[in-house]
Amino acid sequence: MPDQRTEPHKIGSSKILKRRLARARRSIVAVEFYRRTALTIAITLGLFTALLFIDLINELSLQTRKTSLNSIQFLLGACGLWTMISLITQRKNDEELALNVEKHYKNFDSRLISSIQFHKGKATIPENAPLGMIHSMIREAETESARFKFNKIVNFKKTARAALLLLIVLSTSGSWAFLNRESVPTLLERAFGKEIAIPRDTRIIKIPQINKVGIGDDVAMEFFVETKKSTELKGVLKIHYSSNQKINLTLTKDENIEGKYSAIIKDVPESFSYNASIDDARTDDHEVIALERPQIKGLTATQKYPEFTKQESSEHVPGDFTFFPGSTVTLNISSTKSLKSGSIRFIEEDKGIPLIIDSANESAGSITFTVPSNDLSGFSVSLTDQDDMESFSNSIYKVTLLSDLAPQIRITYPKRAEELVTRKAKFLIKYEANDRFGIAAVNLRYQRIGSEPSSISITDLKTKPKKISDQFDWDLSSLNPGLAEGDEIEYWLEALDQNTAGPNIGKTERLLLRVVTPEEKRADLLGRTSDALGSVDEATTDQEILNKDLETIIRKNSEKPTKED
Repeated sequence: MPDQRTEPHKIGSSKILKRRLARARRSIVAVEFYRRTALTIAITLGLFTALLFIDLINELSLQTRKTSLNSIQFLLGACGLWTMISLITQRKNDEELALNVEKHYKNFDSRLISSIQFHKGKATIPENAPLGMIHSMIREAETESARFKFNKIVNFKKTARAALLLLIVLSTSGSWAFLNRESVPTLLERAFGKEIAIPRDTRIIKIPQINKVGIGDDVAMEFFVETKKSTELKGVLKIHYSSNQKINLTLTKDENIEGKYSAIIKDVPESFSYNASIDDARTDDHEVIALERPQIKGLTATQKYPEFTKQESSEHVPGDFTFFPGSTVTLNISSTKSLKSGSIRFIEEDKGIPLIIDSANESAGSITFTVPSNDLSGFSVSLTDQDDMESFSNSIYKVTLLSDLAPQIRITYPKRAEELVTRKAKFLIKYEANDRFGIAAVNLRYQRIGSEPSSISITDLKTKPKKISDQFDWDLSSLNPGLAEGDEIEYWLEALDQNTAGPNIGKTERLLLRVVTPEEKRADLLGRTSDALGSVDEATTDQEILNKDLETIIRKNSEKPTKED
């Protein structure tokens, strides 16, 4: 007997049905994706707006804000993943789509699902089956599909509800943000971890930048605000000390500086925390540490005099800072705390001299300086400890400078204020000079009329005598440029002492030389000789008159006894 088994036949797919089912599939996936996206945005935005709203009302702590934001971010990530998964899970196959279509449109009468199954090979036809009838069924399904909109199987209602929810959340959040538009930027910064105050009608824009203060200090607490109100605002500064003592201070408005409110905490006893409330604005709590300031425990000075004074070193204490110009002074300072740095500053100068801290004893140090020749009336000492606390009040220590007088010098010859000289003459100058600690040098200074002064070293005194009497023969022919008749030269002497802080200079009065011809000089000498001889004649005549007067007196006295006899 021949074999009765039949070979199955596979039916090709209908491009029309496949295209329409594919379009329906894409619509289902897209609608579900949009629905989940809308829900994700609505939930995240709603929760974030709720966080801002609650923070505005109750001023949440930083930790609460961080925890809430992390939770919202986690939920956003989960919803985002749920939304992306819909691109995979919502992709239905052709059979599922065909069943959904036939549920919504009965006229297919199972022809659509049968057409899909014949193509998938899930339904086979014997070899001797009438294939024309099957193809006719597929064509009828294609014809029927033209009458039915496959998008009807897509559930738009859920997406519409999600979109409506998103619209409500957007409207609510937007309206609330608009009504609180001045506060929203600050609330956003707070939500993302920034520690700033929430503004309302008033904003505190600046608080005191104080982290450490000295125990016993008076601390000025200054706050600056921006406000919509034109009237004076009520402000309170709340202080909470480490000992649990609490005080409230009234913040007073500064009439001269716009938006400034301040209060003074007097005589701070210990560390404290504070917050300020001005109108409806409030700061967070801030900690201020109170520490002891370094103070000077001991101060002495050792003065080493310049060598030329032949004086031994001396010790000084405050109230007895009497220094000699040019001396080297070492200040020895001890403090109540270990020091990081320090300096002294002369009253007359802005620049300070740094303190050298003792490596073996960090609470002590020294400063060495040279006493200036003038402009030193006192100094102040500033100290900084290892906690960066500075000494509170830098007292002024008075300094008295010993006077180092300039040398005394005078010209003993010539005596006249003006002398006549010739161009190539040698001019003799005699002088005397003295100084308490010794004279270092004597210089001749001269100046031609209309020129700058010049100098000639007369004596370089290596022995530094305290008193000198000497002379100098000035060769006028050595001057360059040379002299001419009619020139006038002003001259004087200067004596310098040994002061290393800056030599003191003693000066004589200024005398004058006038350059003349030899004939004029001879005439001057003859005139001076005649004057001298005239003076001698006058002296002789005066002497004779005195002698005659004396003789008359003697005779009168000798005649008196004779008359009595």
